[in-house]
Amino acid sequence: MFGELFAGLLVTAFFAGMAYALGMISTSGAVGGFVVGVLVYASLGWRGFAVLALFVVGGSALTRVGYRVKQIRGTAEGRGGRRGARNAFANSVVAVVCAGLAAATSRQELFAAAFVASLGAAFADTAASEVGPLFSATPRRITTLERVPAGTDGAVSLPGTLAGAGAALLTAAFGLSLGLLGSPSEAAGVALASFAGMLADSLVGATLPGLGNELTNVACTLVGALVGLSLVAAG
Repeated sequence: MFGELFAGLLVTAFFAGMAYALGMISTSGAVGGFVVGVLVYASLGWRGFAVLALFVVGGSALTRVGYRVKQIRGTAEGRGGRRGARNAFANSVVAVVCAGLAAATSRQELFAAAFVASLGAAFADTAASEVGPLFSATPRRITTLERVPAGTDGAVSLPGTLAGAGAALLTAAFGLSLGLLGSPSEAAGVALASFAGMLADSLVGATLPGLGNELTNVACTLVGALVGLSLVAAG
């Protein structure tokens, strides 16, 4: 146990340092990411950390794609794309809880699936919000389908939705390849749950625009985790 925790500290510290050096995260983001990474590694080992890393690296890469265009359209992530501790915790707090429950209970397979689904939902939401504005200048509000400016809370587009679906599928497939998901049917359920979390993010944004991005992200990942848990338990 001590050896795995020590390895987690080293791996997480290295990853956080590299992410900071590459401009993916701010100083607070590095600290927050380190805390999240250590907790995940301590609960689910390197496999859980690998899924977390997929979200962090994949989300940061998509943030940088077409960044100048997104700046012009007013949809770019602030601070040059560097994410801070609040963003790290908002997207990962549900995953950390799921990882802890997977380690502390006898139903590891259920909570591991919820863990992957929560991060899949976060990745799908990030992919949709970063890719959509590049290819659709006039998205539609998810609740009314009226055309709204890019960046509007609750706005969706076909390119963004497809990108989100791809991120959900990628996360589920990665979880399956690592053994965190027990079968292709579980992976399909987790992918569907991740996609549901992404849609929940848009619905919350459209109906409760004053809630704030962080709480909306928590809702997104919570829906992903709960739907994933339910589908795997029912299967």
